[in-house]
Amino acid sequence: MAAFKFRLEAVLRLRQRFKEEKEWELHVLNDAKHVLEAEIAVLEQELRTMDAAQGAAIGAILSVIDLQFASQYSQRIDLRIKAKAAALTKLDAAIAGKRGELVEAQRGVKSLERLREHQTEKFRREQDGAEQKFIDEVAQRKFVVGPSRK
Repeated sequence: MAAFKFRLEAVLRLRQRFKEEKEWELHVLNDAKHVLEAEIAVLEQELRTMDAAQGAAIGAILSVIDLQFASQYSQRIDLRIKAKAAALTKLDAAIAGKRGELVEAQRGVKSLERLREHQTEKFRREQDGAEQKFIDEVAQRKFVVGPSRK
């Protein structure tokens, strides 16, 4: 019996590779997002620590310069948080776009896989039909030729 050969196998492999690349790119973007979120969390914790230190020093006598430095430091941390939040927003948009590309790549692979399954099933049915026809012919020959030889 002949083996089934899918004529679009090379296209299917290419689309699978493209899908894997999109998955990898999405994974890289998600990792970058997690790193950025961790950096924001560290900065926010630093800001809370700074505020707590200023709150603990309420009874203490602080110079104007110390207060000014603390204020500037808090503002810089706040600006860094805002900048990272803006970068996170851009990264979220990139992730959404990459997800769309990945969905399209998955659709392309899925459609070719379905086509291969349908063609495989059609090939199998054709082979089964041919085999059944051959078996029927052999049975007819036995029946027709068998008694006349005796």
